[in-house]
Amino acid sequence: GNACTIGDTCAGGKCVASADANCDDGNACTDDSCQPAKGCLHTANSAPCSDGSACTEGDGCKDGGCSAGASKNCNDGKPCTTDTCDAIKGCQNTNNTGGCDDGNACTNGDACSGGVCGGAPVNCSDGNVCTDDGCDKTAGCTFTANNKPCTDSNPCTVNEVCAAKICTNQAVVCNDN
Repeated sequence: GNACTIGDTCAGGKCVASADANCDDGNACTDDSCQPAKGCLHTANSAPCSDGSACTEGDGCKDGGCSAGASKNCNDGKPCTTDTCDAIKGCQNTNNTGGCDDGNACTNGDACSGGVCGGAPVNCSDGNVCTDDGCDKTAGCTFTANNKPCTDSNPCTVNEVCAAKICTNQAVVCNDN
């Protein structure tokens, strides 16, 4: 009369249980028990579980089955990767060749290559010998005045020197008296 036993046999004039019933249904989302009058019971629980997908996290039991949790965030924050999720492998961050901005004002034509964003150097030459040409990663091209010797290719001037970004000179006195 006990539904929680199996293999009952007669021994010494009595009915004797041979073993307890195995009520394990293999479902992590049920609590298994046995009542002598009813037999095996499988009560739904809210335990953590795995829905089998590497693309969800925080999966939990609901109504006796495993429910997917929130989608996993696979964004690695890198502009040169395409971020996806494979249910078996999980997050996949694959290099791409898209356009990007490397945040460096000294490069142009920025593009992704090998998972890295970069570009070609900017030409900051202004063709003026009276400036020191450079580049600041934030501001871009810079042209700083210098005081170097220069030439204006005029035979009637001497002592040519840079001042305020221009080549200054003195006139040659051509009076031979």
